[in-house]
Amino acid sequence: MTVPLVMDLVLARQMISGCGVEFANWQVVSSAKAAVSAAAGLDGPVALKSAAPDVVHKSDSGCVVLGVAGDEAVEKAYAEVTARATAAGSATPEQVLVETMNPGLAEVIIGLKRDETFGAVVLVGLGGIFTEVLEDFVLRLCPVTEPEALGMFKELRGFSALAGARGKPHCDLDALARVTVSISRLGNDRDDILELDLNPVMAMEQGALAVDARVILNGRKKHGAHQA
Repeated sequence: MTVPLVMDLVLARQMISGCGVEFANWQVVSSAKAAVSAAAGLDGPVALKSAAPDVVHKSDSGCVVLGVAGDEAVEKAYAEVTARATAAGSATPEQVLVETMNPGLAEVIIGLKRDETFGAVVLVGLGGIFTEVLEDFVLRLCPVTEPEALGMFKELRGFSALAGARGKPHCDLDALARVTVSISRLGNDRDDILELDLNPVMAMEQGALAVDARVILNGRKKHGAHQA
């Protein structure tokens, strides 16, 4: 029996980036000094998030601090994130991701699930911290084409939030579709991926940026993974 493993955050992002998915600028650090240096090299306010693989629900654990600007604020945010990761029982609370803030028009989730019967299934839905509350998502067998991916988004109950409701700009649906296609191909090509979540993906007026990623492997291969 294989044991599910959480893929190392850096390796997971590198793998997903290699499929053509774009992330907001980011760096993983392990000290307050390094966090300050990383933030100084990024444009505008940053987000600090726990990069520990054993902190699953970062927002619920208080391990995410947004809109941080200035050296003192970064040091304080680093201390808060690591303290909360420690309180959550993390074995590596010092690992923190520093990432550029990129507010989009909407937040979506794009992910994979591996079903014992049907194999890899790609998922799209309204994302962010309310994903589990809204439960607005659509599933398809991997892989999907761009027209199929676009159709998935159009099936969402909240599609109007992406399509420019109430005079707001339209999200770049083609960019979201391309990310979905890339992730679906990854699910088709990598049978060791048990689960993958990009949540949220920031839907922009032009383009789409992933700002969080979590990959769980089935344990058959060890690509910098940790036990879940």
